[in-house]
Amino acid sequence: MMFELAPRLLAVLDAGDPVVVATAVDVQGSSPSGTGTSMAVLPGGEVVGTISGGCVEGSLYLTAEEVLTTGVAVLERFGFEDPSDPAADWAPGLRCGGRVEVLVHRVLPSDAVVLDALRAAAAGTPTSLTVSLEPASLGAVVRPADGCRTRVFTEYAGGRARCIVVGAVEFAVAVTNTAAMLGYAVTVVDPRPVFLTDQRFPAAQQRIVGWPPRVLADTAIGPDTVVVLLSHDDRFDAEVLDLALRRGAGYVGAMGSRATHERRLAVLHDLGTPDTARLRSPIGLDIGAETPAEMALAIMAEVVAVRRGAPGGPLVGGSGALHRRTAQTR
Repeated sequence: MMFELAPRLLAVLDAGDPVVVATAVDVQGSSPSGTGTSMAVLPGGEVVGTISGGCVEGSLYLTAEEVLTTGVAVLERFGFEDPSDPAADWAPGLRCGGRVEVLVHRVLPSDAVVLDALRAAAAGTPTSLTVSLEPASLGAVVRPADGCRTRVFTEYAGGRARCIVVGAVEFAVAVTNTAAMLGYAVTVVDPRPVFLTDQRFPAAQQRIVGWPPRVLADTAIGPDTVVVLLSHDDRFDAEVLDLALRRGAGYVGAMGSRATHERRLAVLHDLGTPDTARLRSPIGLDIGAETPAEMALAIMAEVVAVRRGAPGGPLVGGSGALHRRTAQTR
């Protein structure tokens, strides 16, 4: 999504230079990326983001150079050409057999509405932006209500999902880095200031030195919250898990052996903790992880699977569509 590129785009726009953004506004059939994915061409020809896993990006790059010069937005169409199809003006490009429409438009430093939306997205504030897909006003920002009469594309950015990591252990450094890369606002909590430092956790949005149950009790927790317990501290582990489960965290996982898990379950039973079946422990998908980086990959892969309602197994041998999408054009 364009909003996922917000920090990079703002750095260029705030410096007074324009950018060109290409966004997939409609995807049909199989495609590596879904509706809303974006790539941008920055000054000097640098490219950030991706569309369709690179299948059509060479052509889009050339279009972006043209749009940068002319300022005239373009709606590109890619897909296998079928002579029997009345819409046979689709250009070849998607090897997976899908079709995609891509809006390529220029954003100027003076485009206040777009900049405000990008700033909100970068700050983690919910926002949206609606642009016209009508030929006469292609790429122009419009009010959402205009969609009742014209074809538009609306991009939404929810508030950044929060990942709370409890325990400033070495595994937590890798988990924090991986979660931040995936777009989470990461908070690391530990009662030991010597371990919870800016130098060890530069990717964390917040580093809170305090007793974890008290910190979580004063922290907003909901369906968009991920709680990852890595501390191995019997003094507060069960209480942290109890708080996370009671308050409806979307994902609750705890590192530890199967024996540790059974011991924690016994304590949670005594606490009357609800929904203990939602506790992911031992934490992470079984990928044979051994190093902290591999464990972080296994943990965050499970987080994504749980939040998306996916089984988390291999794609080999399955059936049906590979990508879960919702339409954004109307």
